Amino acid sequence: MPSRDRVVAAGRRLDPWLLPLLAGMLGAVLAITFLAREDARVGPATVRLSARPALQGSSRLALPPFGSMSARTHLGPLEFRATVDDVDVGRLGKLLDTPQVPGRPRSAALEATLGPLERQARHAGREFVVRIALFGLLGGVAGVVLFPRRTRRRAVRCGLGGLLATAVLLGPALATYDVGAFREPRYQGALEYAPALIGDVRTGLDRLRTLREEMTLIGRNLDRAYAALAKPPADPGNGTVRVLHVSDMHLNPAGFDLAERLATQFEVAAVVDTGDMGTWGLPPEPQIAANIRRFDVPYLFVKGNHDDADMVAAVAANDNAHVLDGSGVEVAGIRFFGVADPTFTPGKGYRVEEFEKLKEEQSVAVADAIEHQALRPNVLLVHDGLLATYARGHVATVLEGHLHAFGTEVAGGTRILRAGSAGAAGPDGLRAAAPPPATAEILYFSPATRRPLAVDRITVGPLESSFSVERVLLPEGETPFRPDPVPVPPELLRTPPTTSGQVIEVPDGTAPVG
Repeated sequence: MPSRDRVVAAGRRLDPWLLPLLAGMLGAVLAITFLAREDARVGPATVRLSARPALQGSSRLALPPFGSMSARTHLGPLEFRATVDDVDVGRLGKLLDTPQVPGRPRSAALEATLGPLERQARHAGREFVVRIALFGLLGGVAGVVLFPRRTRRRAVRCGLGGLLATAVLLGPALATYDVGAFREPRYQGALEYAPALIGDVRTGLDRLRTLREEMTLIGRNLDRAYAALAKPPADPGNGTVRVLHVSDMHLNPAGFDLAERLATQFEVAAVVDTGDMGTWGLPPEPQIAANIRRFDVPYLFVKGNHDDADMVAAVAANDNAHVLDGSGVEVAGIRFFGVADPTFTPGKGYRVEEFEKLKEEQSVAVADAIEHQALRPNVLLVHDGLLATYARGHVATVLEGHLHAFGTEVAGGTRILRAGSAGAAGPDGLRAAAPPPATAEILYFSPATRRPLAVDRITVGPLESSFSVERVLLPEGETPFRPDPVPVPPELLRTPPTTSGQVIEVPDGTAPVG
């Protein structure tokens, strides 16, 4: 029993320290959460600063009434928040429109324009960090109220616990903070202001070297957002070709409502639908395809595994629709090539493995069809990514759906982008205890490389209870695509894949669409 006695003795020695430290840490966390606040005047704006513990380090810029932008700016369990309470719009516009003097370097112009603002912002930031540390210490000392006997020694130990908690919260954030993380922001708020507030894609792709340039970008976006109160912002993509990618409508008219709003607000050149407009293949289902005529841009469609022949025909009946099945079209200089899903699976869940194997085999023929085009397609459209398995490396971009979740990866130099469900999974989603959100993507294509530079992932909660846009930069989009085919297993090369009576057509090229 000597070992047990040693454990008991060690516990008695730790007990006078452990509980006060824990009480101090709790007091510090509560004090920072509820008391760490500061109002600061930065140029034409009044900004309220606050901080709170969080699972992931981030910074949020709240811009009432538009919404907020956030980014993962640092490591550590602390979230910083800056809320713009008041803005003198006239002063902001004049500040940002200061002309550059000929012969003077850009850095000098930025220094003259934003130098005073930067000093104000840095001063406010330093004061706020000191305030957080003081509240952490005071909150730790206040933790002594949890003890019946409040001795000076116990108060000191509680204060040490507060310092420890403050260091854990604040230290990693100060050591790793990167304002450049706002190149890939997440926006939450009103849809009509999203294109202005999340910024231009090309500006975001440029490597922003200084805090002054970042402040200029955020300031210009704020100025554009206030202008958007009077009229929608123009050219949110800054010269890029914008394409709306939706998938898996599953008979939900609200999915078309969302798509129409996005197509209008982001001024897209085309809508790409990667299938599953239907669900069960019942006779009334094709009526949903009439919603396509609501769009005044080309609507590109590939059949999904829940779309029957009647649904495909109903889609094709719309003047602006282009059903792609081993064929392609060109929109705004971007060549799209689509292949229909060779299966119709409702009621055939027991054949899932068979269908998956079929699509993987057929992907070899899809790759061959791409190679036989007179002009190589820039984008391959499929419903199920399995149909593009061995087409990777043959085409710059693959757009797909099927899994009702966002996803992206690069394989063989091909960027694969998967959209979620614009129809919130349709009838199945409506029956769920927690209905899934409706999702879509805005792709920003470079006119030079014909590859996407970025994608905005859009999520709308049930009954439009929430709206968010998350930007993901795709750096390979700045360089031309170089084919790097994924190796095909020998057994698939020996036997040409078939498609249950469906043959992939190989036309001479793609037809341009206005």
